[in-house]
Amino acid sequence: MVSSGDDTLFRRIADLERENAELRAYAAAIDLGGDSVAVADADHRIVSVNAGFTRATGLTLAQVAGRVPDFLRAGLHPPEFFEEVCRTVARDGHWEGEVLNRRSSGEIFSEQMRISVLKDEAGKVSRHLYVARDVTEMREATEGLWRQKNYDPLTELPNRSLILDRLLQSLVVAGRENRRAALLFLGLDGFKTINDTLGHTIGDMVLKEVARRLQMALRRGDTLGRFGSDEFTVVLPGIDSVDQVETVVRALMECLHEPLMVEGHQILLSCSVGASLWPGDGEDVESLQRNATSALQQAKQSGRATYRFFTPDMDARAQARTRLAGELSDALAHDEFSLVYQPMIDVESGRVAGAEALLRWQNRYIGAVGPDQFVPLAEEMGMILPIGRWLLGAACREAAGWRDLDQAPLKVAVNVSARQVQQTDIAELVRAALADSGLAPELLTVEITESLILTSGAEVAAKLQRIRDLGAHIAVDDFGTGYASLSYLKQFPVDILKIDRTFVADALTNPDDARLIEAIIGLGHSLNMKVVGEGVESLDQMVFLAERGCDLVQGYRFSPPLAADRFREFVKGHR
Repeated sequence: MVSSGDDTLFRRIADLERENAELRAYAAAIDLGGDSVAVADADHRIVSVNAGFTRATGLTLAQVAGRVPDFLRAGLHPPEFFEEVCRTVARDGHWEGEVLNRRSSGEIFSEQMRISVLKDEAGKVSRHLYVARDVTEMREATEGLWRQKNYDPLTELPNRSLILDRLLQSLVVAGRENRRAALLFLGLDGFKTINDTLGHTIGDMVLKEVARRLQMALRRGDTLGRFGSDEFTVVLPGIDSVDQVETVVRALMECLHEPLMVEGHQILLSCSVGASLWPGDGEDVESLQRNATSALQQAKQSGRATYRFFTPDMDARAQARTRLAGELSDALAHDEFSLVYQPMIDVESGRVAGAEALLRWQNRYIGAVGPDQFVPLAEEMGMILPIGRWLLGAACREAAGWRDLDQAPLKVAVNVSARQVQQTDIAELVRAALADSGLAPELLTVEITESLILTSGAEVAAKLQRIRDLGAHIAVDDFGTGYASLSYLKQFPVDILKIDRTFVADALTNPDDARLIEAIIGLGHSLNMKVVGEGVESLDQMVFLAERGCDLVQGYRFSPPLAADRFREFVKGHR
């Protein structure tokens, strides 16, 4: 006789068999479709898998039975993702979405998965059903189509569609942050000639190299795209000033100055750039695009290898700079540079010890151009190298003629740019200038900036040592502004420290500047260096420096920079 308890047990067994039969039938049906199925108990421990599961993961039932399927996780989803999945399953009885899992081989694959809860007659959770479909190939195909739609196949840069989308995003962010954005259109000058003469294969290689150089010239966060055949675009987000835009534009133009070597061909290229800024030059993507195109056309009509802003007042400023650059490129050929000399006074004897040679430019059209205007431009254009070579030679020739002034030999100090030191054999330039002029090496001082020794290493130190080996001296100009430490100075062959004029100007009123001057003089003397005080304009400043042991001084207290003939008169009169 069967008891009521036994009857309940038999019914439960029957229910489970029916449930398992249904699951097996369901799994068999899903197998036909190739999906992966795993059945787990109420605690998510696997009790059954189908052939699709084994094909997808590489794991059999024997390997996974009794395990929670989190061992499949690829580790590419954050923990919060799975916590939300569990909450959704518990609340709604199901969840569906895409997950990244890992096969037994370690390969990561993408699955579209549905997790369902099965309950018994009492409403308690009895099973969890995991049904998944491998969508890796579909995902890759979709991503491939997206990339094909949004990227240029030759340069792998964003194309017109994506670059305009990036521009729209930049405008939204700029508006939210109360900043500006800019759009640059860049056209290669004479690219059609390359295609016509060397062929499209070489032309394509040139475009790829141009894209690489342009990308290297940009700031982090800027977006470079290819808009057409020989036309590139740049989106500049987070702009705070027009100067930032000009800096990027000049960097883009400068990166093409070096010839391109393609399949044995040396190719010279330049580019023209048009710029529009938001807000002001357009309130939407279309108007910014139209106005940047207009600015590019203006740049090309102006002779190419230049840039134009759409906004009239900004464009006027850019045109003035472009004109200055054009005049600067011809200044040496037209003999427009000259030197002036600011006397340097020996503090102990009061005699003229020499002079610092300073560069001046008198353009035949513009007139006098200040060094603060043309020297940075010369650096950017690469003109500082030939100009610096001329300056060194001219100063040495002038100083060699001071021998007839009938007094102790006068020294000349010549500033050299960091680029001269880094990119040329500066010691050879010094040797040639000395040999050509006949100036005694010990009468030449080569002045470098403090920033150079702060940012350079053994190679620059070796170059400076070769200058020293010729018998010339090395001075560090504007010392104190970069806070070079004792360890830096010891690594370089330095003979003279020149105290920056800003410290001298405030030494009598600012105790910090006074202490800094005392420290520089003490540091220099401890390393057997001479110390020069620059920018001395009053007797009190002169006395302050003299009392602290400064060796040499220069400034308007004694004389402004003088033309060569007037410097000679000053020396004779000062004697």
